[in-house]
Amino acid sequence: MRLVIGPLNYSSWSLRPWLALEHAGAPFKTHEIQLFVDPGYRDKILQFSGAGTVPILVDGNLSVNESLAICEYVAERFPGAHLWPADSRLRARARAVSAEMASGFTHVRSNMPMNCRGRARAFHPDDDTAREISRILDIWGASLSTSPGDFLFGTFGIADCMYMPVLSRFRTYGVSLEGRTAEWASRMWAHPAVLKWVEVAAQSVSIPHYDAYCD
Repeated sequence: MRLVIGPLNYSSWSLRPWLALEHAGAPFKTHEIQLFVDPGYRDKILQFSGAGTVPILVDGNLSVNESLAICEYVAERFPGAHLWPADSRLRARARAVSAEMASGFTHVRSNMPMNCRGRARAFHPDDDTAREISRILDIWGASLSTSPGDFLFGTFGIADCMYMPVLSRFRTYGVSLEGRTAEWASRMWAHPAVLKWVEVAAQSVSIPHYDAYCD
């Protein structure tokens, strides 16, 4: 399998299935396209998918775009990774909050671009962004309060993959965490796949218009 991605320091959508594949122990290679830096990056993406966005998973003659769809595919290909909860109620909830992440939180995405190695020391969210931050914190709190394990719905899974880019944003922009959410964040940053991502992100090409959000 080959995962077509943007630079992992910045591309939150690329990170999500990358984490799922890493956690599952799947045999895959990455093909990075240097978004915004390479003048021909759009045409290079279109060689893999008419959607014109990353990530794209290529598995033989199958091409799948969209992060959540790729994560679903990985969960089916590698059931031993337990990327969705075994309990049907928790699984439904995990799918719901993962879909909410995929389709919502536009203000957080626009005003807090992911930059794992960056730090913004003078960030103040506007009202719309603050409401989305509050909603995300509510999701995390509710998910952890009903989970039987250390992650959002028990063991590390797709919901954790979907929200890891936001957790990274919160660190970059100084959003504080408390209680069980802070404990979950510590476990996330210590997860082997996340530790590997941080190493990869440190070597990513610089994208100036994203770096401009950080001082």
